[in-house]
Amino acid sequence: MSGPEDVTLAYWREHREQLRQSENQRAVLTNYMLVITAAISGLVVQQHFALRTLPLSFLIIIIGLYGAVAAAKYHERADYHLLQARALTHVLIASGALADHDTLLAEHRQQHDRKYPHLHRLRLNWLWTGLHLGIAVYGVVLAIITGLTR
Repeated sequence: MSGPEDVTLAYWREHREQLRQSENQRAVLTNYMLVITAAISGLVVQQHFALRTLPLSFLIIIIGLYGAVAAAKYHERADYHLLQARALTHVLIASGALADHDTLLAEHRQQHDRKYPHLHRLRLNWLWTGLHLGIAVYGVVLAIITGLTR
């Protein structure tokens, strides 16, 4: 490759790295949220669901909602970088710097879709966001239990 193709490939690599970074940050955020939620839950249970722990349940709700929004945002950023990388792939193909393998890729994608007929339709970002919404729902349940055990 020469000049313009090298620059295009460098931009392509940068977008792929940014995509990976968004995915990694989403995973790290989720781990932090789960650890914090577990610690707060332990404190609430240790205090036998005392009314004074009710604000901690609300904190779990806030953590869950924040996590859901952040996970959705990380997905948006990852999707942006994926779309940019795909566009740059087309530029590299059009310039002749990269061979066009769309037919072969489509064939293998179809094989994959046939092998996993239900899972390939399930979007990973919905699982991540759903996990955080689950934390928020858990906080609501914890608040209800705390309120009922008064």
